[in-house]
Amino acid sequence: MQDGEAPADPDRALDRAGFAAELGRLKSATGLSFRALARRTVASTDAGVETGVPQLPFTTIRDYVQGRTLPSAARLEIVLTALGLALADPDRARWQAALTRAGTAATRPSPDLRPYPGSAPVERDLRGRDAETAEVLRLLQATPPGGTVVVTGPSGVGVTSLLRAGVLPELDAVAELGPGPDPAGRLARALAGPAAHLLVDDVHTLLDAELRATLRGLLDGGPRGGPRVLLGIREDALADLGADVSAPGVVRLRGPSAENLRAIMTEPAAAAGFPPADGLADLLLAELEIAPEAVSSPAGALPLLAEALAATWDRTVADGSPTVTVAHLRASGGLRGAAERMAERAYAAVGEDVALVRPLLLRTVRAPGSQGAADPARRRMLRLGLTDGQPGDALASVAAVLVAGRVLTTDAEALEIAHDVVLRSWGRLAGWIADDRARHPARSMISEATWVWFHTGRDPGALLRGRRLAEATAFVADPGRAAELYPMERELVDASRAQGDRRETGQLRALRIAVGVLAAALVVTLVLLVGVLVGPG
Repeated sequence: MQDGEAPADPDRALDRAGFAAELGRLKSATGLSFRALARRTVASTDAGVETGVPQLPFTTIRDYVQGRTLPSAARLEIVLTALGLALADPDRARWQAALTRAGTAATRPSPDLRPYPGSAPVERDLRGRDAETAEVLRLLQATPPGGTVVVTGPSGVGVTSLLRAGVLPELDAVAELGPGPDPAGRLARALAGPAAHLLVDDVHTLLDAELRATLRGLLDGGPRGGPRVLLGIREDALADLGADVSAPGVVRLRGPSAENLRAIMTEPAAAAGFPPADGLADLLLAELEIAPEAVSSPAGALPLLAEALAATWDRTVADGSPTVTVAHLRASGGLRGAAERMAERAYAAVGEDVALVRPLLLRTVRAPGSQGAADPARRRMLRLGLTDGQPGDALASVAAVLVAGRVLTTDAEALEIAHDVVLRSWGRLAGWIADDRARHPARSMISEATWVWFHTGRDPGALLRGRRLAEATAFVADPGRAAELYPMERELVDASRAQGDRRETGQLRALRIAVGVLAAALVVTLVLLVGVLVGPG
């Protein structure tokens, strides 16, 4: 059982979802994986000899605990025995009564029923990630004691949900390193502890110099013996540790496929007894611009869906409807409303450094008219170079808040607005883009040119010249505007001006030489002319 989790109480189970939740609490209290529970259901012969064949496969027990199906009365008795209830325990009758209520529950969703967690990670009943879960478990099983398995990906792809709701229920004897003081010391003690597995998740929120050193040691091979370490870490933080996402022992998550997104959208409510209407999933996929056959989705799609589905469910509960409909989605604001809410929450969470948000986000937008863009478009922005990006730097802290709030997504190289829906739907950002285009078009031009300059290996041919150099020079002549430029942008302007000065100096030198040659030629010409006019004595 997780710290602070209430003990199981079958009397609280008023419907199918409630029954699954209470059964999940009972399982959590045992600390056993689904496979271990299945081994407890092994049947015996009449002679009392175990057959070695479980009466229930672990997938069936998992489906009961995750609310995908309800057990029969006889199968519930088998599950309760595996969960540690004695045959004479009077609570068995309460569990059977709860099962009856779950099977005959009214068709109005309860306000306490939450099949969609919104912005929070999924804690149980993970949908649409079976293949990734199996891959992590296979790799973990093949890893010797003391070894490390890394699960990583761009922000927003669901690393924490996969680990907590997909992988952990399948493991026995798991210790966890969570938030708190002295993370390096607590990690060292956990590595020396008796647990078979150690989960270290959300590392980017815990990193300090000592913890970085410990994690580098784990990634370099780790100690011999001790627990197998399951490290959940965002891709940018993994890169900061000097690790490669393509290294052995690393599972890199991508955004779920269209098929898996469909499961994520429809199965939680259906398992609770309130299936989404036909067409709801297709509409959401279309609005996210994800093709039905897509094998992966943008990293920012999953958080947007989670926010929109939670709000849609709230509207369904308010209506007392037996079905989640497109009308409920529309009434809740849909994806555009979800994007606006998420962005405003993140903006408010920045706090005293909120003035840094506007210039940061404007650098992640390609303004209308640049490179042929008719409308604002997303643009990847280097994590380092364009920003100082150092620990403790205010700009890096602001970027971290916006990533956590799903306004931006980040990978090992760059920051980017999480999804086009955010770009199209956030009114505050739209106002900034319009204002900046009217007042400071040179800033967007400088940012665009910096990106090109970096990706051409600082090719001198990509430096500013002519009209663009004149506009940049005028922009930096204003100290207030010059202070808004990021390090690599200032470097570009300085290098462009230096090249311009060298070119001008070279042109002046060439002009002086040309004038000298012309003057010498003129003198020779005059001497010859005088000789001709004077003639021989």
